[in-house]
Amino acid sequence: MDANLRRRLERLERRGARPRSPAKRPRAEPTKASGLPAGEELETPLGVAYRLESRFPLSHQHGQAALRDLLDFEPALAAEVAGDRKLRATRLGSLAFVDLETTGLAGGTGTLGFLVGVGTFQPDGFRLRQYFLRDPNEEAAMLRSLKLELEQMEGMVSFNGRVFDVPLLEARSTIALRERWRLNEWPHFDLLYPSRRLWRRSLTDCRLGTLEQHILQITRAEEDVPGELIPGMYLDYLRTGDASDMRRVIYHNSVDILSLVGLASGVLDRYRRPDPADLSGEEALAVARWHQASGRSGSAEAAYRAAVAGTGRVELRAEALRRYTTHLKRAGQLKQALAAWRSWHKLAPEDPTPCLELSKYFEWQAGSYQQALDWAEQARGSLLSWPADWRRRGAEAEIDHRIRRLRGKLGQGKR
Repeated sequence: MDANLRRRLERLERRGARPRSPAKRPRAEPTKASGLPAGEELETPLGVAYRLESRFPLSHQHGQAALRDLLDFEPALAAEVAGDRKLRATRLGSLAFVDLETTGLAGGTGTLGFLVGVGTFQPDGFRLRQYFLRDPNEEAAMLRSLKLELEQMEGMVSFNGRVFDVPLLEARSTIALRERWRLNEWPHFDLLYPSRRLWRRSLTDCRLGTLEQHILQITRAEEDVPGELIPGMYLDYLRTGDASDMRRVIYHNSVDILSLVGLASGVLDRYRRPDPADLSGEEALAVARWHQASGRSGSAEAAYRAAVAGTGRVELRAEALRRYTTHLKRAGQLKQALAAWRSWHKLAPEDPTPCLELSKYFEWQAGSYQQALDWAEQARGSLLSWPADWRRRGAEAEIDHRIRRLRGKLGQGKR
């Protein structure tokens, strides 16, 4: 047969071949891993999955809160804080707390989730199940078992899960199960974003470990392992079969799950407190902005006042005053804004904004052109500390125009 014809026939045969169904894949024998904690093997049509299980009483204290404390919050509050309306139709006790350990921190279709922790509230306590991938050949079985469990819940709680965990589980389901799993459509309380709103101004970062230490007051045991080392540790396990270090990874994941419960309680508690004076300055500022965005003007004003009074940090107090005065101005409460503008100017004399706001008030509301001119000139003086660049030149031109106009009203002419 001609060589070219043979190659053409081989290509046609390959094109006509049908992909095998996942259910017909040969089952992989369970991996015998040395040192892996005791768990159970789950038989599925796609092979065997491995699962560990732990239970905690609802009274279990994780940091400053008991696990049961989360059940006292309303789903409507969680929905507003999380920015996900679908949470309104759920019960917080019927959400799954999900956290993945993976072979790569950057994600992507080539990344495996080799350990998936799922925490759920049960009538007799809190159940933590951890699905461990003893061998990559068990991925389809693990995902099938995980899917059966998660689909009994009403939604999920995660930390950065919208960006990382959910897309990864969806991608691996498409690859390993050849099924679309639309987890992105589920009610989802992703704790990263409300945590950033509350604490990004005072913490070096808002990683879960940092929040545990400074907000939840949790100290992990020495057996814990830094998250950035986990992918390499799993690859070492696959190469050697020694699962001793996997115990540390499993511990790390279990604490992550419990911390999701504690952090959810901590976040919702800040937003539910009736008196914002009980919050730190930065927390009160975040709550004030949340109330303002939801149209609760009175609650926003109280929280802004608590933010101004609750912090000694100059830059944070200046930001609180800036937002507070903007709120008062929009509400037409200009007389109340006077003292706040003056306080803002004292805190940040290099910022011309409060001086300009005072100049506008005295010109348009009080009818005192001289005081308006005095504040405009103070605004001009605020620019002396600015670098001599285009920003300064633009600000100077705007303020000089105001000064000339006010002098004209006073009959002073040019100076």
